[in-house]
Amino acid sequence: MKNHANQQAQSLLSRLPPGMPVAIIGSTSFWHADSQQTCILLGQALAALPEAVLLTGGVTGIGEACGRSFYQARLDLGLPPQVVHVMPEGMAAWDYGLSLYAGQDMQERRAVLARMAPVYIVIEGGPATADEVRIALENGATVIPFARSGACARDAYAQIRKPPALSEALWAVLGNDAASVEQTVAAAMDILASLRTTGTRMIV
Repeated sequence: MKNHANQQAQSLLSRLPPGMPVAIIGSTSFWHADSQQTCILLGQALAALPEAVLLTGGVTGIGEACGRSFYQARLDLGLPPQVVHVMPEGMAAWDYGLSLYAGQDMQERRAVLARMAPVYIVIEGGPATADEVRIALENGATVIPFARSGACARDAYAQIRKPPALSEALWAVLGNDAASVEQTVAAAMDILASLRTTGTRMIV
């Protein structure tokens, strides 16, 4: 299973646009009052990174909101859209971005997506998202959990140690329920910039 997922991940990676893959994972519906706005602002912020290639699981909710925001912002900036949806075989292609296929069901697809990016951003999420987080961490990826969104993201935040290169204050913003959406997104982008600069990986 692991070898097959690794092979599929490598095959799909060869088909991605050039750049740095960043995956967005989380719930298929919005549970936190701020999550939709968080996704919109996060998509716009990520779009400003010219090298970013946004990966989604091809589902509604968190992935779609962030994906569509990223896609539109890239068009507005005159940059290649570079949104890629990784879905199980048989699902209909999305009306934006590039749709790629891996696995016969969602479980198999998760095993592939969780091996494709160096960075995973988590907003909300249930057991399926937790499975992706576990696999991503096992494969050495960086996970940035928006803990204030609750659910899997909060659990992941509690389990992941703050990288030594980051300040306590910056890391704390992700778990601060009183932080604004803008502050949370800005903190995540600062963390991403720091990790890209230092090459630090998050550990459990």
